[in-house]
Amino acid sequence: MTRLKKRYWISLSLLLIIILLSLFGWQYWLSFKQKYQLTINWQGISVGFNGLSFTDLTVSQSSMLSLTVKELHISWSNLSAENIDIHWLSDETHKIANTAEKELRREDKNPNQFAFDTQLVSSILHWLPNTINIHSLRFYQQDKPLLDIKVALEKQLESILLNVSTNTQYSANLSAIIAFNEMDSRLEIQNGILTTTINQFGIQNGHLNLPFTGSITGNRIILTNLDTAAINLAKVNISDDVILSNLISKLSFQIESSIPFKNNQLSATAQLAINKLNAIYKNSEIKSVTGNMNLSVKNNQLSISTPSINIQEMNVGVIFEKIKFAGAYSSILTAPEKGIVVWKNAQATIFSGKIFFDKGKLDLAKLPQQVNLNLTQIQLKDILAKYPVEGLVGNGAIDGTLPITLSEVKNKGKTTFHLLIKNGQLTSTNQGYLQFENPALKDYVKNNPKMKILTDILKNFHYTKLTSKVDYANDIAKLGLNIQGSNSDVENGKAVNFNITLEENIAKLMTSLLLSDQISEPIRKRIESRLK
Repeated sequence: MTRLKKRYWISLSLLLIIILLSLFGWQYWLSFKQKYQLTINWQGISVGFNGLSFTDLTVSQSSMLSLTVKELHISWSNLSAENIDIHWLSDETHKIANTAEKELRREDKNPNQFAFDTQLVSSILHWLPNTINIHSLRFYQQDKPLLDIKVALEKQLESILLNVSTNTQYSANLSAIIAFNEMDSRLEIQNGILTTTINQFGIQNGHLNLPFTGSITGNRIILTNLDTAAINLAKVNISDDVILSNLISKLSFQIESSIPFKNNQLSATAQLAINKLNAIYKNSEIKSVTGNMNLSVKNNQLSISTPSINIQEMNVGVIFEKIKFAGAYSSILTAPEKGIVVWKNAQATIFSGKIFFDKGKLDLAKLPQQVNLNLTQIQLKDILAKYPVEGLVGNGAIDGTLPITLSEVKNKGKTTFHLLIKNGQLTSTNQGYLQFENPALKDYVKNNPKMKILTDILKNFHYTKLTSKVDYANDIAKLGLNIQGSNSDVENGKAVNFNITLEENIAKLMTSLLLSDQISEPIRKRIESRLK
């Protein structure tokens, strides 16, 4: 009898403790719900030794946030749910933004206000169920779906194994081990890896393999690559003017940021090694880009530099080959288009000769500015082969300097850059020849006998000097040619001085040359669509 009474006393004591804890928890829950203006609704509740289950559970906060859970099960060792839908209601977005802005201003006055609460994190990790499985966690902006992911979490002895994957055709998987270092008050992210296969957002057959590690200490988060990340893209549409394709590259990085995120407290470095890249820019085709690029973000400053970028070929109507560039671009994050370009090397091969810019810089915030383009050993025969005139052949080499002025033009809210060349100079480096004879010229002479001597000279004209003044504006190039020389077969080789003025719409000429060349189908379609 005494044992029976003792057994009842123990049971009653446990029941009393459970009731008191329930009352305390209920009161705490009511105050919490009132403080944050929460509304709770549920259906199909079930309570048992296996835990607490809901068929449907809805939690909403005023008209700002709504959370709906289906098939939710909670126990000491497990939390699982079939679906969790989180809706942000954009009617109140401006209120959220205003609140966030006030909080940021408050934090700027007291930058140490946000701190990593080690005790809270330790308590969360301690009371966290051993496993968490959410089949579908979906985020919405009003009724527009933003993200659909699957979450699996497993608590181990001193760490948590996290696995997140997408449920859409945008395939991505994130896995990492999360551990709390009490001694250093640090949350550590170990053996993280992000893998994706992307066929959305203008990307075709994109692959990313990104191993990383990181930590959260105080109000800072640091992420660093564990091994070199691989980035491969079959094709990506950056904009209507820019398409990248066949990208094969390696990436390493380190990112350090404040919590919450603020631009002026972001520090990041990245190194991108491009093994292969093709591109299209407007009507230009770029083939086989290789080289290394370095990116740095610190104190609201952006810097992109390269010790060497090489481009095998760029076809704009005429073909630039063996393009080399070494330099840097820097700007502030809030105005990335107003930066400064500095270069040590900028050169290319064209018409068997070379063009290059002397070492210099260009400040895009202080336009217009001028840079000089130098030409050396440009071969006349290659120009005539690319831009043929029936019956005209020639030989010789040309040097020159073209002063290019870059200016900024705003039209209907859009900013474009315009090029201007004034008083450019071209000159021959040695003697050469021109031979010009075709049926149209012969017919012209029949109707104009006085021009026969001119046509006879041009049949085999050897020049001693060829110079040209070059001007360019609004797509129109003007050349003022002066050619001095003679034909030994005409008038005993009497010296002749030709002055010729040529004018050409360069944009139309480049388009015509592209269409007559073996260009890629995307370029051809772009040109034809713009000509319609």
